[in-house]
Amino acid sequence: MIDRDTGTMFNTDFSARYRRLGLFLISTALVFCQAVVADVAGSSDYARFERFPGSQIVDYRVENNAVYSLALGRMQRAAGRVAPSQSERFQGNLRRITYEIPDGFNAQEVFNHFRTQLLSANQRELFNCQGRDCGSSNFWANDVFGNRILYGPETGQFYMASTYESEQQQQTVSGYAALYVVTRANRRLYAHVEFLELSASQAAEQRAAQIVSPQALAARLEQDGLAVVPGLVFNENDELGDSEGLELLAAVLSADSLLNIYIVGHLQAEAPLAEQIQRSRERAETVRSSLIAAGIAADRLEAQGVGPLAPFCRPGPCRQRIEVVVRP
Repeated sequence: MIDRDTGTMFNTDFSARYRRLGLFLISTALVFCQAVVADVAGSSDYARFERFPGSQIVDYRVENNAVYSLALGRMQRAAGRVAPSQSERFQGNLRRITYEIPDGFNAQEVFNHFRTQLLSANQRELFNCQGRDCGSSNFWANDVFGNRILYGPETGQFYMASTYESEQQQQTVSGYAALYVVTRANRRLYAHVEFLELSASQAAEQRAAQIVSPQALAARLEQDGLAVVPGLVFNENDELGDSEGLELLAAVLSADSLLNIYIVGHLQAEAPLAEQIQRSRERAETVRSSLIAAGIAADRLEAQGVGPLAPFCRPGPCRQRIEVVVRP
């Protein structure tokens, strides 16, 4: 083509490519600017915790010295009251962060992204559920998290609770975390995380109670004569789901052939006392049977259940647990 004013010839394809490149750069810059300003004012990611790529913070709340109930069971309505079937109460500084996830991803991969971070550094998963096993999404959104944007079909929800630990300003911060991922009816996907930072004394107690190896468990039994076995999680049908603690306990018993133990089930539930004691003993029997199947002699193991009659443990949660006690 010839420019009528200058008589200069130029390539129309080359010019068009430059125009397209310019439009692309402008649109990319606009998208980048939108991503930068999309987070709600005053919000930020939790220290050393990475958001899902491309996500935006749409709700952010901080409560200092909060009394916090950590949900450890499915949501249900009982005696006119909405509550999780199991929960533990703690006090500390609470941060709630809700992310909107970009299109093109599913709830499972978003849940896995956050779960992997929460369980790094040998943290303990205390409860998890997905789909209808979690109960009503309406209860989770409104009664637990106080954020109606998190309401969606029951089939599209995932939840977990765990211990949490991170390094912030050269100090170790310990506490508990809750993660909820839900796909709304309009297919929009959200991830909600809550971090409860414990006081210095509570945090020190939690770290002291961490058992992450057979050596640590053996040392605790030698020192205190008892220990809560981590990595043993039962569902509401008293079925053993997470059983990592079995390998831990079996390794200790295999290394010390003179060690005999009581396996004690603990359970606090909305049920008569006799039923709670019976269910807690059945859970202990399940652990005993698994250890026998792993090659531990039956006469070294005795299962007992005390239901809700020993509510305290260090550092918690305590409502349902398997504890081992050294037999004389």
